[in-house]
Amino acid sequence: MFDTTQIGKRISEFRKSKDMTQYELADKLSISFQAVSNWERGNSMPDISKLPELAEIFGVTIDDIIGHNNTVLHDVISSQSPNANEYSDADISEAAYLLKPSQIEDILINTDYHPRVLSTVLPFLSDKTIEEITDEHIKNGKSVAVLLPFLHYEKIEELVRIATENSESITMFMPFLRESAIKAFAFEVFEHGGISEASVFLPFMNEADILELMKLASQTNN
Repeated sequence: MFDTTQIGKRISEFRKSKDMTQYELADKLSISFQAVSNWERGNSMPDISKLPELAEIFGVTIDDIIGHNNTVLHDVISSQSPNANEYSDADISEAAYLLKPSQIEDILINTDYHPRVLSTVLPFLSDKTIEEITDEHIKNGKSVAVLLPFLHYEKIEELVRIATENSESITMFMPFLRESAIKAFAFEVFEHGGISEASVFLPFMNEADILELMKLASQTNN
């Protein structure tokens, strides 16, 4: 992750070396001086589109500003076709803080959604994209485990229903289901397969719901 405090100090030093005020730098970048002030205090980072402008104004490189080389940023800024398979996890994770979701999606295009890459960038992707990747995984018979922490409840419940209908394991979904959904699925499965089929839900149900289900099972047996 970028050290915003150190980057802010470098921006301040470069600005002062050019004998410029924060207002003058802000004017050249067509932004507010408050934005420049926040950069220099380490409260925020320049947008990726501003890094080449800052480098040109100061007569330095982008590496000089951020403190090291990040190949992902360089490729995105230079409009090269990025391929996440060519980058380190550290570079991808770091760059993701400055990239737009669409730019991250471009990086993913040639990776076949490798789990290593996905686990790094998922927090920065749009909900729509994550659902599209999930659907693609299911279509191709791939595990969706790495995606579950980032999916909405409704989507996870949809996946559980599909898995249940196909007699597939639903264990990996359980920690991500709402309590109300677990109860609903447990009782639905019980109606069709009895308590043995519904038992997979028991470790994730609250005591009251378990007692209700067991009472129903007892009544059914009688």
